[in-house]
Amino acid sequence: MHLLTQVPAELFGLRDRGTLSEGAHADMVLFDPLLIESEMLTMVDDLPGGTSRLYAGSVGVNHVFVSGVEVVRNSEATGELPGSIIRSGVDTDTVALN
Repeated sequence: MHLLTQVPAELFGLRDRGTLSEGAHADMVLFDPLLIESEMLTMVDDLPGGTSRLYAGSVGVNHVFVSGVEVVRNSEATGELPGSIIRSGVDTDTVALN
């Protein structure tokens, strides 16, 4: 999990992200490893101007929490929208390129 969470957060200089710790902005996806998969690809027309895009839903994702708020419960959206935009220089640090 560390390679999927903390390492990318540090690579992109994201402050208070990438770990499950008090005061950090943490999102969690709880899934059943025996059931997780994607649905078949379909075309949906939900972009501005009626533009199409490919979409594949997920199977086996039971709960999703964004900043501690449950946004998916029993594989259904709750309607909660607690996320926010990450702003460069406000929510990020400059990371040295080594």
